Amino acid sequence: MNRRLLLGLMGVAPLALISSKIPDNDNPLIADLIKRWKRSKEYTLAVLDAMPAESLEFSPTAEQMSFAQHFLHLGFTNNMFLGILLDTKTYPDYEALTKADFWLERPDPINLMQPDKLQQRDATVNKTLVAKYVSDTFDYAIAGISTLTDGRLAKGEQQVKPWYLEGHTNLDLILRGEGHTTHHRAQAIVYLRLKGIQPPGYSKFNTL
Repeated sequence: MNRRLLLGLMGVAPLALISSKIPDNDNPLIADLIKRWKRSKEYTLAVLDAMPAESLEFSPTAEQMSFAQHFLHLGFTNNMFLGILLDTKTYPDYEALTKADFWLERPDPINLMQPDKLQQRDATVNKTLVAKYVSDTFDYAIAGISTLTDGRLAKGEQQVKPWYLEGHTNLDLILRGEGHTTHHRAQAIVYLRLKGIQPPGYSKFNTL
């Protein structure tokens, strides 16, 4: 599939249409972004996998999101940032944004801003569902980034979007998504420590 067609479909195409093998890119900046997001995906899934299924919804206090929620939250946010970037439509507020066509299906429609629980089902099933959602949202983001050019990265600042994203260029959205992922993944690592679990190793290349 050529890049123009992929870009046109990205807002509405089912994930099955996005190749599992993310294409390489001969633009150095885009290639670096793709590399960073691929490695971020690998490390994020490794941190998620380190928590036993029966402790997936562990939370240090009642006021904090669960371990699982941190991963659902970061996946949801990456889906949102790249969806806004790629979509030709504009979304002036969050209510309009919720009606966009680019959302990937979540395991459950639980609250991703306040403490909440997944549906009661086998813990291993819930862990599998969360991991798939995280993986799918990373693939969506990486596939979208692979369609971009330097010129497209610099645009988007004037695009109409919810107030908390106003003034962001497309590159800003991508970088903010990665920073946000790091923020929630780091909290999840603390949860592992509180459970006495050694987190996955981290190197300068984000490889395990």
